[in-house]
Amino acid sequence: MLAQSLRHKDALGRYKLIKEKHDIQEHFLRPEDGRLAPLTVQGVENTVGYGNVLTGSRTWGFKGESERRIPVIMRLVCWMYSFRYQDGSTEKRDMSQDGTDLVLFLVWLPCCIILALLLFIPQSLEGQFRNQGFYDPILYRDWRYPKVSRNRYEGQNEDGYEEEGKGQRGPRDLEARAISRPITTTYSNSSGTNNENDGILARHFGPRYLCFVTGSNDRSGAGFETCRVSDWIKDHGEHAYNGFVFLSYTRHQFCVDSEGEIYDPKRWTTLSDEQRENLVPMAKRDRQALLKQGVEAARSANRVAFWVDFECIRDIDTQPESTAENTANSKSDDVYRICDIVRAAYSMVILVGPSLQSKIQGIPETYSQAITIMWLQAYGDRLWTLPEILLCPSERRIKLHFYGKLGPPEELAKRDFPARAVWKDADRVRELIDHYESTIHLSPLELVSIALECLAERNTQKFRKGDIAYALMGLLRRRPITNDKDSSFEAFARLSLANVNDALLERLICMQPLHRGAPWYEIEDAFGARLWDIEPRCQVAGIVDDQAVTLDGAFGASIQWDRMDQVAFFKRPTTARTFAKIALRTMPGYLFAGIVMVAIVASLLQQMQGLGAGMQALLAVGIVFLVPGVIVFLLAPYLIFELYRGEFWSTQAMFIGIEGVPANLGWVERHLFGLNQGRLKWSIAGSTLSQHKLSTYDECEALPPKESTPASNLASGGKKYYANGEERPFTLIDTYTRTATVFYAVRPPTALIVCGQEGGMQRAVLCSYDWRRGTFSREAVVRVKTIVLERMFRVDRFRFALNRKIWKKHPESLDSTSETGLSNVQ
Repeated sequence: MLAQSLRHKDALGRYKLIKEKHDIQEHFLRPEDGRLAPLTVQGVENTVGYGNVLTGSRTWGFKGESERRIPVIMRLVCWMYSFRYQDGSTEKRDMSQDGTDLVLFLVWLPCCIILALLLFIPQSLEGQFRNQGFYDPILYRDWRYPKVSRNRYEGQNEDGYEEEGKGQRGPRDLEARAISRPITTTYSNSSGTNNENDGILARHFGPRYLCFVTGSNDRSGAGFETCRVSDWIKDHGEHAYNGFVFLSYTRHQFCVDSEGEIYDPKRWTTLSDEQRENLVPMAKRDRQALLKQGVEAARSANRVAFWVDFECIRDIDTQPESTAENTANSKSDDVYRICDIVRAAYSMVILVGPSLQSKIQGIPETYSQAITIMWLQAYGDRLWTLPEILLCPSERRIKLHFYGKLGPPEELAKRDFPARAVWKDADRVRELIDHYESTIHLSPLELVSIALECLAERNTQKFRKGDIAYALMGLLRRRPITNDKDSSFEAFARLSLANVNDALLERLICMQPLHRGAPWYEIEDAFGARLWDIEPRCQVAGIVDDQAVTLDGAFGASIQWDRMDQVAFFKRPTTARTFAKIALRTMPGYLFAGIVMVAIVASLLQQMQGLGAGMQALLAVGIVFLVPGVIVFLLAPYLIFELYRGEFWSTQAMFIGIEGVPANLGWVERHLFGLNQGRLKWSIAGSTLSQHKLSTYDECEALPPKESTPASNLASGGKKYYANGEERPFTLIDTYTRTATVFYAVRPPTALIVCGQEGGMQRAVLCSYDWRRGTFSREAVVRVKTIVLERMFRVDRFRFALNRKIWKKHPESLDSTSETGLSNVQ
């Protein structure tokens, strides 16, 4: 029976079948031909301060230390001068103290003979440039449709060619899948115009339903009537409508579920049957208390109506213009249009009280001055509290009612509410409030960044998985329609596509999370940058799935992991350097010719008493060849060393990866350039492990990287084993800028993709290649010098994921998890 194979299609359209038993092995795209190949990694054993990285489970091949590929001539000369110069420096040392001067004297002549023989062989001591000196390209092509595309003509036409003849298209794009026709009502758009000509969901100018206060008291003393706003205006006249009061509360303190919802087996799963029975009358009391408070608030404000969610969020009545999709989703969509309702309110009233948990346990908290702080903090813990506070009217104070407190409500200005409620993010919320009150102006990126930080700290019972993105959506002008199947990342990606000018997702991709597995909405950057500090260098062209997007326009390069080749270099051509190269290359020839001529004359001189004119001329020519040849012969080690030592004018651009961290960079430099003269430096600010200091000459001096990181604490305890999926240290060598950067990753990244710039450097995302899905997955983010862009090729449109999917069996299976530990089919 043949083993099952998995198929991969490369950039040139070639297919490669991989057997199932090899599907867990890491692969990469070979830059030479673009073919998929198994990944083999070189590494070091002496990883100082980082634990032993040579043991533990790997999904890639490991070959240990790489062999040197420097020409023998360069090795020999570098070995000779290692006696003369200090390691890692161009400073000479006193050889008389340790007797190395005698050793150098004794080996000089034998080495000259070996060099003369080796120089007969044509070879380049400067290395061979490839890709015209550019970094190795990333040969990739995405052959599939995205789930959602930015441009409608790039989406999949589900109807095929049949619809093409009819002039109809069914693309899976942002306009078709993420945006739908808004629910139109008489009140929501009195002008009768539609503002969806740009493919964005229209805003509502007010609520569809309101609780209108009546003169009589019904419903247990609460005198109101819930009806459509348009119907009420039609019956009472538009002049009678003078606005409404918005009633805000949290379901952590008030239960407003119906009896059917309470007995729903999917809800309230932690309650016993007895507690469910007790919860039914409790929910009725809470609803009555909220409705009574709404009536009193409307009458106190001299308004005709109030709005509360459990009464006013209702399914739309069937209308000729409404579609089946609108009818099915209208109630849930209204949850995410509360932001428009708050904007339209006359004023806002907040009711806080004892926690629902204390009431279920039969020991409800009673009002006291001290308990009000806890109640307000619980109210602020609700996800939708922040948009309501931000968007409520600033002209009138917020009325704050405490359950069980007698007397008038407490009135607060909106700007004072976060401090009064003792919210832990009161300072950031105050910045947002100042923006909406127009006392300060936040840029769109600052608004999104601060709001997202505040929303991420709040908890709520999620109505949909994308609730955080949908709550943020209410603060922005361009809002895609909600989707039940969207994950939180997909919802944010749709929001980013709709608000293309802010490039939210493009900036988020460039950020290094504080710890691996952090959710996307934790936008704290390990380098300390904010969203507005990063300028994108790529564009999101589409959404692939719940973790991946399609990126276009980025620069990138492949990382070489299996060996360290000699790095080709270029030194400034001078007259002396050119003459020395010619003399060295021709030295074996004219030295051999001079020796032959002198030997011929010497042999004839033994047979004859004198030399004729011809022999004298031959001797003269032989001496002319021999004397310079001997001089160059004896000076060959010195000339070669002087030609190729010191700094280079330019080098072959190449990224080289090493598993582990070298004890010193001299070992790496000897593999790359032959001699360690301190040309390879640690990066100053390339990763979160990079360090630097002020030197004695007031210069910025790079230091070896930190020996541990808070994310892993690998140095503590001398960690020797790594579980699959655990971070381990890697070193990235950039031969163009001649810097080395240490970073942590779960698996060796095979591609470096520049997605943005910040702080005078480029944000490069180090990615491994998930060949099963044809997706580059983020392993780490480093900072590289801007000059690397001079030697990089652009990457064709590619699929990118913030985290790597871990497939339990086959990639076609839905049973997969991400490295965050969250299921993708929640």
